[in-house]
Amino acid sequence: MNTYYLARHGQTIWNTLGQTQGHGNSPLTELGIQQAKDLAEALKKYPIDIIYCSDLGRAVETAQIIGDILNLEIHPTASLREMGFGIWEGMQLSEIEKKYPETFNLWRNEPEKVHIEGGETLQMIKERQDKLIEDLNKKYQNKHILLVSHSVTVRVMLLSFLDSHVRNIYRIKQDNTALNIVEYRNYGPVIMKMNDTRHLKKDKTNGVNKSMSALE
Repeated sequence: MNTYYLARHGQTIWNTLGQTQGHGNSPLTELGIQQAKDLAEALKKYPIDIIYCSDLGRAVETAQIIGDILNLEIHPTASLREMGFGIWEGMQLSEIEKKYPETFNLWRNEPEKVHIEGGETLQMIKERQDKLIEDLNKKYQNKHILLVSHSVTVRVMLLSFLDSHVRNIYRIKQDNTALNIVEYRNYGPVIMKMNDTRHLKKDKTNGVNKSMSALE
């Protein structure tokens, strides 16, 4: 059975500005590049066979840094994209709350019911992640697979592994380049590690864990 290593991309410029990214993109900051390098060093102790990543720039950049250090090719896929936030993308939290108070309130309290104009729903994210894992489990056997993705996407995947509803999205935290490990066994997936950032060399006072998505 396969083992999955899930990781969020490194810190981006938009992360530091509190702007919503979704399918939009922002390059990694200097700290984000270092976070990716730190994660790669931590992953050396695991027998990673394959790297898949979101095809969005920040995830590709993170995965490529890791791939170069581990000497592995990366495989970008739209299946690992962040949730599309439609008309909210590029906006800061305060701006979203002011312009779309009802939808924002729903996102905060009943996120499973939200469908932002031009965006996706949490259920849509769950369906594409479930399909990806199903396909990977059919394609590979006993492989160690790194998936570099995004905050909402990784959290939805973890909820799915736990057989928990997407409404619980806020009960899981994902820092930049946090590591999660999931082992598939004959009775199903088992989460071995979640939101582990011990590999990051800079401490919290230097901003390692202060770059959450605007919509977390």
